[in-house]
Amino acid sequence: MNQAESIDRIKDLCYQCEFRAVVDAVDMSLKQEPDSDSFFKLQLYKSQALFEMHQVDEAKALLKSLTEHEEKQSDFYLYVMAKLHYSDKEWEKSVRLFRLLADKSESVIDYFKAILGLANAYYSINKSTEIKRLLNELEEMLDIVPLDQSLSYQLIKANVAYLFDNDVPSAQRIFYDVIKASIAKNWNYFIIKSLYGLSSMFQEIGKLESLEVSLDMLNCYLDTNESVYLTYLVNEQFKDVNFSLSSPLQFDHEFKRIAVLGKWIPLHDKPLIYNFLEYLHRKPGFVSKQEIACHLWPDQNYKARTHDPRIFDLARRIRALIEPYENQPICLLSGRFGYKLASKERNNELSEKSLPTTQSETERFAHM
Repeated sequence: MNQAESIDRIKDLCYQCEFRAVVDAVDMSLKQEPDSDSFFKLQLYKSQALFEMHQVDEAKALLKSLTEHEEKQSDFYLYVMAKLHYSDKEWEKSVRLFRLLADKSESVIDYFKAILGLANAYYSINKSTEIKRLLNELEEMLDIVPLDQSLSYQLIKANVAYLFDNDVPSAQRIFYDVIKASIAKNWNYFIIKSLYGLSSMFQEIGKLESLEVSLDMLNCYLDTNESVYLTYLVNEQFKDVNFSLSSPLQFDHEFKRIAVLGKWIPLHDKPLIYNFLEYLHRKPGFVSKQEIACHLWPDQNYKARTHDPRIFDLARRIRALIEPYENQPICLLSGRFGYKLASKERNNELSEKSLPTTQSETERFAHM
């Protein structure tokens, strides 16, 4: 397999959300001493995979190491630095570098990529006028850019249609178009992004039946072991409708321990923590603080001022033990209804739907 074929295969793996496979394939390809251009493309896919697995420090370190191979102000240096500033939410620095990169671009594809990055940076700081101007410019180049760039453009266009123009029908149509185009390539990444956008929109406008369908589809497409960061976003966004993706927790009741992402954590010497988690594991949906207090301290009458701080402290200690990523819980969720463990179990209002696997089935979903 030549380098071009290897890069195409790794790109497919990335958009199929096979992120661990991406990292392994890149490392294997780099042993073959690829040329300079291939080396940087491969490393960029690896950094994207690391970001999606939420290994943020590793992804940033990889990007920073790439800048050491390039002269300052080279196109690749500018692009990597723009991505680094974007990941650090340094929007203005990211805007400046993407704009400079666009001015330096010598091909339509490179120019499109720079302008798309600029549009995403503007989107993050809610500059609707600038975004719409850039989207109009990008639309004129869609016929000659790769499919992944075109789909990325459509995703931001759909979000702009809804969030800035309140144009629900246009946003919905664009998201469905992305899903249909992605199914043909098995590019789950764009399907998941579209379903997340649709679900967020349906939740906000109160279209509950459509929300249930889109969440069921999202549940089927999103692999929580691969797409860790998206799992966190989904669990946070939809926890108030009692939806969450699977918790990566396993319980060993005999030895009073739990496993998180395959790593066992002994809790035999932390009975309150184990009892807290085990109780949530047995209960569907959110469990109120009063229920938790009555279970953990059965000989005491519940008093919010006394017990709520103790429960909060237990939750803080639990997250320090079991959450893979600081300040971004994917295991123990909290909300106005209390606490719950992330799980694919739904309340009775969410019915089980079948997953559309063909374009015609997706079109039927689109008309719901």
